[in-house]
Amino acid sequence: MSPGESGRRLRAAGAAGVAGGLGWAARAVLTFAADRGASVLGYGTLDVLVPLVLGLAAVGVGGHYVRTQASWSGGTTAGFVAFFAGLLGALAGSAAYVAAGLLVGWTLSVWSYFLALAGAVAFGAGLLWDEVPPRVGAALLAGALPAGLVVSLSLAVGGVVPDEAVVPVGPGVLLGAGIAALGWWVWRSG
Repeated sequence: MSPGESGRRLRAAGAAGVAGGLGWAARAVLTFAADRGASVLGYGTLDVLVPLVLGLAAVGVGGHYVRTQASWSGGTTAGFVAFFAGLLGALAGSAAYVAAGLLVGWTLSVWSYFLALAGAVAFGAGLLWDEVPPRVGAALLAGALPAGLVVSLSLAVGGVVPDEAVVPVGPGVLLGAGIAALGWWVWRSG
């Protein structure tokens, strides 16, 4: 493959990552809004969009892998494997749920998303440790679960949003923003 072709593919992967990350962050907020009856998109529409968003996110994260993997330590690689496996598992599960109505697909997607969140924390921390760009994307991934949960739980317990349904919003928004930041960097540097 020529360098020009490689650059075009990396830019396309980066753009996919931006779209997937922003889509994931929006999905977290819109799902919470649907819980409260305040969303223009219902659960059915959001469920149909999830495989698309996860596919775009996976392509963007894969682009970051291609662009930076040579600079990673073993811990970063382990975090990436868990994160990417979680994204792919959630993609497969949500696609099975949407396309065939298989409840086991929904269950797989939920557990895989937990794996993706745990992997994102390890992957982001590893990227920070290894000083791999973009630092903001790494920080958002590393903080997706711990900071996202603290913020969401504080909103719920503090009475600002007195509803436990707010708990997944923080991690979802931070994870999506982290994926979008990785994608943006891949797109700009591709």
